[in-house]
Amino acid sequence: MRWEVIRFKLAVEILNFLLQKGDFVSTPEIQKHLFSLGLLESVSPAGKDRRKLNRLLSFLESTGYIESERADLRGRKPQRWRVNEKALPYLVSISDEEMVSLLTFATFVPETYRNLPIFSPFLELLCRLSKRLDGSKKELIEDSFVYETQFLEKFVSFDQEVLIQVHRAIIENRALRVKYKGSEVFKIFPLKIFVYNGVLYVGALKEDKEDKSYRTYYLAGLKVLEELNETLSKFYRKQFRNITFGMKDEEPFLFGMRVALKGGMDYFSEPQVFSTQFFFKKEKESYLIYLVGFLGSRFTSRFLVEEVLEIIPPSQDMIAMAKERKLKEKYSNLSFSLEENRKKFSLFVEELRYFLKQRKRALEKLEKEGI
Repeated sequence: MRWEVIRFKLAVEILNFLLQKGDFVSTPEIQKHLFSLGLLESVSPAGKDRRKLNRLLSFLESTGYIESERADLRGRKPQRWRVNEKALPYLVSISDEEMVSLLTFATFVPETYRNLPIFSPFLELLCRLSKRLDGSKKELIEDSFVYETQFLEKFVSFDQEVLIQVHRAIIENRALRVKYKGSEVFKIFPLKIFVYNGVLYVGALKEDKEDKSYRTYYLAGLKVLEELNETLSKFYRKQFRNITFGMKDEEPFLFGMRVALKGGMDYFSEPQVFSTQFFFKKEKESYLIYLVGFLGSRFTSRFLVEEVLEIIPPSQDMIAMAKERKLKEKYSNLSFSLEENRKKFSLFVEELRYFLKQRKRALEKLEKEGI
């Protein structure tokens, strides 16, 4: 076989091997792989095959297709190599198992968001990569894995061009000149887009003279007038990394509850009824749950969804458990003072009564109408 053909096969197999590995691989590892395929005759570090391989690796590096870990490496220690993904943006190594996993993941994205323009490149990638899969397998995945919409799940229509502009501003770290619900023009630095209860929100720093303050906006209420070339320091992005709504009145506190038994939960050792729960125990006639609550209508209104049998005030036992689980790392404003927690709990109960009165009035109105 002519050397040009062998050299071509070696180059292709080196690229294929490095793509599969995904990280730096040493020259001896590459040589062993090529030897196992019968493309090299030896794994010796001093033979002619190693010299051929070294020359070919240097050639591939000079073309920009692969890159070495250390350009200044000298001596007996072998060099390590990986594919230069920027030079080969469309050359992807993916197994059938990984492809099936990606397609399955995509099915759990709600239908209302799946067709958003910011997801188009991802869906096009899936379509391109999935062509190698058997058609019946793709159909099976689409039919077998489903995101079922909740009855109370919301969705608010919005200008998709605004979504593209905000998304681009976040990725490129740029400012936007905007209006919000017909307001005066102002400048924001978008930090994040997040979804809550089916609605898209934008978390951003609003610039006001020399000051910047974190604000939350409905995406549907924003109108982008201009994309600016101003950038934001990484300091701010790190500072607000874990903030979404950032509402000052949403102070955390500890409390507990008992909720009605549900047959489906028997299959789980510790099911999550609330995303903020930190203790769960099945009792004879109910589930005992300790959780972190928040002041404000957002938590209280969602709290009423569950079949609550009993609401339990904060206790020393809850505080001890919260300390043990280091909840302050997740909820920085959480207090371990029993008095402080009971004070916030009382405010929560007061707001809960207000919500219950609203619902009671709605039912009383129906009764008056004879329904």
